[in-house]
Amino acid sequence: MNYSISDEAMARLPFWVTAPGETDGFLIIVGLVLVAVLLSFGALYFTVQAIPDRMAAGSHKVQMQLVGVLGLISLFTLNNAFWIAAILIAAVPLHEIFPLKTELDISETNDA
Repeated sequence: MNYSISDEAMARLPFWVTAPGETDGFLIIVGLVLVAVLLSFGALYFTVQAIPDRMAAGSHKVQMQLVGVLGLISLFTLNNAFWIAAILIAAVPLHEIFPLKTELDISETNDA
């Protein structure tokens, strides 16, 4: 059985129905929008993921490395606890939590 659609029937079809043998423009538009949305969400995800690294920039080398490693672990494991730990470590300087080295430096200068 060979079914064919007359020109009158094609004129009454809605705009999203494509004639046989023609390119489906709606599918192309939806595909392009989907790719754009996925790329924008990916860019947003990586921007948010880099917040701890930006916060730790300019601090001590050990603190920057620790924040970077925690950020990388959270990126690959999709575990938010590592990312939150990286934010907390980046927010508070390590020398304020562990002031032992500065106390040793002060005692050495007083002895000399």
